[in-house]
Amino acid sequence: MLSVVGEAALTAFFDGLFGKLSSSDILNFVTEKRVRKELKKWEITLRDIRAVLDDAEAKQMKNQYVNNWLADLQGLAYDVDDILDEFATKALGRKLTSLEEPQGIKNKVQNIIPTFMFDNKKMMSKIKKVGARMNDLATQRTQLELRVVNEGARSDRMKQRLQPTSLVDETEVYGRQEEKKELLKLLSSNDSSHNKASVIPIIGMGGIGKTTLAQLLYNDTSIENSFEYKAWLVK
Repeated sequence: MLSVVGEAALTAFFDGLFGKLSSSDILNFVTEKRVRKELKKWEITLRDIRAVLDDAEAKQMKNQYVNNWLADLQGLAYDVDDILDEFATKALGRKLTSLEEPQGIKNKVQNIIPTFMFDNKKMMSKIKKVGARMNDLATQRTQLELRVVNEGARSDRMKQRLQPTSLVDETEVYGRQEEKKELLKLLSSNDSSHNKASVIPIIGMGGIGKTTLAQLLYNDTSIENSFEYKAWLVK
């Protein structure tokens, strides 16, 4: 079953990563050149990837490979966040130690912690592995022909999202069969004997395909006999 990644949530998560990458606490803590160099590469690559998220979100419902790419990107973003949080925790620990310890001990602690942190082969290995995955996703972005969406195209897409029609090309929709089947059961078993209107909500963040699922249900011929009238309303 297709798991749809919400672009809005992923974009917001990226904003948080960029904030951490430019955090003065982390930058002041990370004094080793090779680590600073890697973090700078991360920021450049992540900004390039973020620039095509609009296009990826628009294509993921029709392209399984794009959907897989977004899922991998989401996993990578979590791993990047974990590493940056580890830096931030170490930085905070050093700051608190500096406030609490006498000056003589303070200087020793400030010298010991950065050396311990960045001579740790396990940490550097983790940084390199994440960087390699990031580069792979950047390469796949090009192979998938994901592009930066200009403001005009983004505005048009938002208008289409806000005012959709009931029409949908089912041959271009992937991974919604199970959800559609469950909702069809609810619709076909709807008890209208008490003349009460029933509402079946489809809830989720923007961009996960709620409207597409509603279009599939609206156009399904199996429920035509269950309702005397049907209408597509855009609010």
